[in-house]
Amino acid sequence: MISYYFFLMILFIYLHKYVYIWGERILIKYNNLNELTNLTEYKIKYIIKNIWKSFILFLMLILGTFHFLEGFINNRWYNVFFYIFGTIYSSLDISGLIFVRGLPTATVVHHCVVGILGSLNLLVDYSISGYYRSIIIYTYFSIIPFLVNFYLGYRYISNNRVMIKKIASYSYKIYTFSLISNILSQIVFFINQEYSNYLYMYIGLYTLILYDDINLIKFLRKESL
Repeated sequence: MISYYFFLMILFIYLHKYVYIWGERILIKYNNLNELTNLTEYKIKYIIKNIWKSFILFLMLILGTFHFLEGFINNRWYNVFFYIFGTIYSSLDISGLIFVRGLPTATVVHHCVVGILGSLNLLVDYSISGYYRSIIIYTYFSIIPFLVNFYLGYRYISNNRVMIKKIASYSYKIYTFSLISNILSQIVFFINQEYSNYLYMYIGLYTLILYDDINLIKFLRKESL
């Protein structure tokens, strides 16, 4: 069964490859029409990575909210949904590592940790109470600020400075709210769990992601001023 989801992840990454191919063709034409001379090959792939990710996260937010509430409020856990959910989420970051070379170190670490958590996600039974449900908490609060990824790409293809600043401001506020909610939820969840080496490992991985999140919030705050 686990091999099925790993195959699914490879399939998603393969599909992301074509998004980069088609997206690059569209952006090159867009660049020629609008004379945006600052669009380097790296920036083109970076734009595709973030706008595509924002679109997928938006869909995941719509589809995932019901199952998130069903799990944490009604204690109804659908393992298959969360396995597919985590596989899609992690495939976005893994494909970013593969197809976008030159990402900042903190972002690379972030994506690597997401890949690890995406793999661990397939090894647990969510119907049994445990610390690993915190992975779902992290993922859900990470898809709420989908506008952040849209902003990271949009700022390079728009000359409307007013709109760029508005999106930056909204992104900063939403991301800050989501991150604080995530941290507080994780703390409350950890307090009620039995401590183990695996829990410490998860906290360590989460801390690595948190470093990149904080840097991004600082950047968004500066961009919104």
